[in-house]
Amino acid sequence: MSIVPLFGIVFGVVSIGSSIHDIIVGQRLRRHGIRVPGVVVGLRRAGRNGVYYPTLQFQTVQGPVVKTESDLGFKPSPVRPGQQVMVVYAPKRPQHVRLDGAGGTGLIHGVLFLVVGAVALVVSLVFAISSWL
Repeated sequence: MSIVPLFGIVFGVVSIGSSIHDIIVGQRLRRHGIRVPGVVVGLRRAGRNGVYYPTLQFQTVQGPVVKTESDLGFKPSPVRPGQQVMVVYAPKRPQHVRLDGAGGTGLIHGVLFLVVGAVALVVSLVFAISSWL
């Protein structure tokens, strides 16, 4: 088997798995998370592709102020440092936080990468099977 279909198969499976994880986490936050106002206190640029991870600060309903980075990155960033935003956090783990809204909770991100991963997987499988025949 050529390395190209093998890479596509691995990429497809990893993309699909990551997408499903992002969608599940986002949906849990949408259903069970607590929404509070917060502020963007920083942006971390990761890698050469320029994905930005916002650092968010907010006060929980229990009282403590939390400052933590979202696990969901954006390219380009929809927010800027100093911007007031709504955040949603996990009640038992306030460090697990995302921007509120469809884009911020990972639904759009997850569906997009799910489609990309599925296309890569199907195309790679077709190429791999055709090379075996």
